Amino acid sequence: MQDTPTPAPYPQNPVPPPPYYRPQQRRTRWWIPVLIVVVILVVLFAMLAGFIAFVASNLDTKSEPVSVKDNTVLMLDLSGGVPENSPAMAFNFGGANKSGPSLLDMLVAIKRAKTDDNIKGIYYRAGGAGMGMAKLADIREALVEFKTSKKFVYAFIETGSKHHYYIASVADSIFMPEEGMMDFTAYGAAAPFMQGLFNKIGVQWYVEQFEEYKSAAESLTRDKWSEPAKQEVREIINQRVDMFVTAVATSRSIPAPTVRALLDRGLYTADSLRDNKLIDGFARESELRERIQRRMDPTDTTDHPKLRLLTLSQYKDAGSESAGDEVADSDNSIAIVYASGAIQSGKNDSPFNTDGIYAKNLIKELRKARDNKDAKVIILRIDSPGGSAIASDEIWSEIKEIRKTKPVYASMSDVAASGGYYIAMACDTIIAHPSTITGSIGVIMAVPNLTGTMGKIGVTTDTISTGTSSNFMNPMMPFRETDKATMRALGGGIYRRFVQKVADSRKMTFEATRAVAKGRVWTGTAAKQAGLVDINGGLYEAIAIAKRRMGMDANKRVKIQVYPAEIDNIQALLSMFGLGETDDDEGQARVDVKSLLKAAVSDNTAADQLWNAMPAETQAQVRHAAQLTSIGMREHNLVMLPMLLD
Repeated sequence: MQDTPTPAPYPQNPVPPPPYYRPQQRRTRWWIPVLIVVVILVVLFAMLAGFIAFVASNLDTKSEPVSVKDNTVLMLDLSGGVPENSPAMAFNFGGANKSGPSLLDMLVAIKRAKTDDNIKGIYYRAGGAGMGMAKLADIREALVEFKTSKKFVYAFIETGSKHHYYIASVADSIFMPEEGMMDFTAYGAAAPFMQGLFNKIGVQWYVEQFEEYKSAAESLTRDKWSEPAKQEVREIINQRVDMFVTAVATSRSIPAPTVRALLDRGLYTADSLRDNKLIDGFARESELRERIQRRMDPTDTTDHPKLRLLTLSQYKDAGSESAGDEVADSDNSIAIVYASGAIQSGKNDSPFNTDGIYAKNLIKELRKARDNKDAKVIILRIDSPGGSAIASDEIWSEIKEIRKTKPVYASMSDVAASGGYYIAMACDTIIAHPSTITGSIGVIMAVPNLTGTMGKIGVTTDTISTGTSSNFMNPMMPFRETDKATMRALGGGIYRRFVQKVADSRKMTFEATRAVAKGRVWTGTAAKQAGLVDINGGLYEAIAIAKRRMGMDANKRVKIQVYPAEIDNIQALLSMFGLGETDDDEGQARVDVKSLLKAAVSDNTAADQLWNAMPAETQAQVRHAAQLTSIGMREHNLVMLPMLLD
């Protein structure tokens, strides 16, 4: 076996390189970090430029006004809803926030079209979600007045509901496609009652309501409506039925009992609607438009004559030499301040969220109207189910102060109840549409007790107290009678103060006011009979009353100044970066940039798809419940309708 040779030891001193050797110098790559910095800067500048271009492209700027040519038809399309006020949104992402015509815009356009020789008629295209009866009636009354000019009104309904038909019934002729359908069901109401569920899970509710008509908690504590609750809802429904039946019977020359009988049947196809004289014929929309064009111009022998249509959005700013518009007196104008949505405390700084009444925002707009020397009268247009009692009282107090300088009229839209009525009663005069839902002067308190639920699942409660009130109304423990008495006294005090303020504003005694309060909801007609409002009428009636107060002729045009005004796009851009105008109460205005980015990049999630699949009426109820919960988490005293009744 051979021995493995032992390797030579590593030399301690390496051999030096030859004298001609030069070590190769390593070249530095200084340009790499420079290139990275340049690329980052380019990307940042590109993102900034793209962001600015994106924002600029979505600014909701006004389009150039169009001219109204001869043989033009005004198109009435309510598919986008009928907002009380429609200020131009600062940003319009994909058209979602595109501002449409408000109720006032529609009424003014229809009235103007009546005397515009270039407008030959109106084409009503039914569609969109239902809306409150007061707005529907205002629009319908404007169309009835339009027809006195002997101009035509055509209506097209692809699929629709009673609300769509209520307006369409004004038309000279109503057409549907042969496969069209209509929900013509009778009026009614339904509500879930959860007493059985709470009994099964051991939840008991302590409720104090002032008084018997303030029935919001009945869905928690009963298995059906109480008689007072049924009475007030039934009266609202009966009024709607009478309005609808009278309108259809008059316009379609059908006996009222026949219309009531037709409502009992419910869903109708197009052929059955025609057989019952509810529509006049079948037509696709393109065919109907051609028919209208041939009516206006019988000499047009083309195969498919094109109808010249002008939307309300286009017409409200359009110029027409034949409209006969006189120049309104700008030195004697009327200010309309809009109060729409749930009433909340504090301030809303975001131009991306215009829902709801924030006390500081509304007070700011009221003060602007007060300080406007040209505005001689202020109309507070209310469309609100109420909300925060603190915010309502803050607005009420401000209106009382402004009345010392200028007259303030309240004009009630679809609903002005609870807190909505609270702010209205501070005005000089209250004008409610006959179908307005108002009143609800009452207080309710509802607190759950979970003692039974905890017992069912074996949970016990132990306490450490420093006084008798340490566990006041603790839902994990049985409620004490002393706690209930404290709650009763608290709610009673709020209710008495509410009633007394109504009594003072309406020049009534406390007991007479209490008799019509009791948490009861009234229609505008019934509220006038009860002394809670002064005049029945819509928005135009409120303007007419304001003109009389100013000493103006009823037929003379008056300039209307709207608050809040259109959003200033430059101001909105500045606000995004904290450069907005300062505020006396909260310092510099702030806008959440995250709202903009979310609107720009959001995608349709499963929740979005579920929400979009809900009927519009359900969405409205969910939004209302969310607002009620949100306000209730911050404030314990609410004056707000528990649900939307219309």
